Amino acid sequence: MERTNPFGIQDDGKTAGLLSYFFVLGWSMAFFTFHKYEKTSLSSFHLRQTLLLYITYLFFRYGLSFFLSAIGFPIFLLSMDYYIVLVNITFIILWIIGLNGASKAELKPIPVLGRVAQNIFSRIS
Repeated sequence: MERTNPFGIQDDGKTAGLLSYFFVLGWSMAFFTFHKYEKTSLSSFHLRQTLLLYITYLFFRYGLSFFLSAIGFPIFLLSMDYYIVLVNITFIILWIIGLNGASKAELKPIPVLGRVAQNIFSRIS
């Protein structure tokens, strides 16, 4: 008996790729309901991309900002508000580039992180 996803939707990887761009809930649904049953190179590619994109965002948004605040860096050189806005804008631009690629069913890596994500998360296949 052939295993299909719980929704009964025939997927060529595009649905999983698009869903993966909607943070934790979307990524989880893409991986566990679509990719788990119908593994395609397109869904694998975008799952890897978004996983590294989200991990990097969380690190720069919360981890690094906490560290910089602890050592007093923003007081002298840069307001933390400007730093957070810069991180958010960068993330949104990379997110839009990736989402655009997923909507066109392209295997085009996002700038800076795309090729690294394919190497680091190569086990997601």
